[in-house]
Amino acid sequence: MRRDKNELISALFAFLVYQAISMIFMGLEMHTMNMNYTYIATLSVLIGSTYMLKFPFSSLSQGVRRIIFMFSLVVVLGIFIWFMQTAERQMSLMNFTLWYDIIVNGIVVGGFMLMLGLRTKEGSLRLKALGGGTGVVSCCVVSNGAMLGGAILTSSAFAFLAPILILGSLLIARGRGSQA
Repeated sequence: MRRDKNELISALFAFLVYQAISMIFMGLEMHTMNMNYTYIATLSVLIGSTYMLKFPFSSLSQGVRRIIFMFSLVVVLGIFIWFMQTAERQMSLMNFTLWYDIIVNGIVVGGFMLMLGLRTKEGSLRLKALGGGTGVVSCCVVSNGAMLGGAILTSSAFAFLAPILILGSLLIARGRGSQA
């Protein structure tokens, strides 16, 4: 149970860090119109999502998880390099990144967090997993889906909601733990 908590917190921390890095560099790109910042933001999402993919495999041994992570990382970096080869491919990179984030983080990792939250009996882990999973799905499925559909305001609202849901659930769970 403790291992599940640590793995969950690591995945949520990775999510918050890669989202922060991504948002900072996307903001810099908007301010400077320098596309290199977009590529840094994209790398942040791809690497962060790949790191989070370790969470659904937490029942496997550390060695197997490391191999899966390294293989996934090499594949996603190879795909990134492929996209960077031509200007036409670079224009498609954001679309790919949004879909990658939807599938890897939103469906696989976020779904796994929600399933963990529904299956566990321990209250603190349940709250963290449900809150964290809801936050990840909010950003990676709803927000990215809205972005792909052209609903920028909706996308921004759900992206903004994600860290609030995650941090709120962690703080509430921590408060309940200290009261016990």
